[in-house]
Amino acid sequence: MKRMCVFVILISFICVGFQVAFSQEQKEQKGDYQKRMEAKLKELNQKLEELKSKGHELKQDAKAEFNEQVKELNKKQEVAEKKLKELKSAGTNTWEKIRAEMDKVISEIDEQYEKMISYFKKT
Repeated sequence: MKRMCVFVILISFICVGFQVAFSQEQKEQKGDYQKRMEAKLKELNQKLEELKSKGHELKQDAKAEFNEQVKELNKKQEVAEKKLKELKSAGTNTWEKIRAEMDKVISEIDEQYEKMISYFKKT
C-alpha cells in the first residue's frame, strides 16, 4: 500500500513536470508568434503608407476606388491590431484560437494589399 502511494505521488510529479514543460514551450511559441505578427503589422503599415503616397498620382475617378480600398484595408488592420492585443493577454489555453483568427486577418490584409497594388498598376 505504501509503495502504491509513493508510485501515485511519483506519477503525479512526472505529470506536473510534463505540464510545466509543455506550458513553457507554449509560452515561447506565443512570444515568438507575437513578435512575428508585430513585425508583420509594422511592415504592412509601412507598405500602406507608401501606397497611399502613390495614390495621389491617380486620376480622380480611380482615386475614389483606391480610397475605398484603403478604407477597407484600414478596417482590416484595426481588426489585426485588436487581435494582437488579445493575443498579448491570452493565456496558453486560448492563444491558439486567437492565432488562427490573426492568421486569417493577416492573410486578408495581404490579399487586399496585393489587390490594391494590381489596381494601382492598371491605372
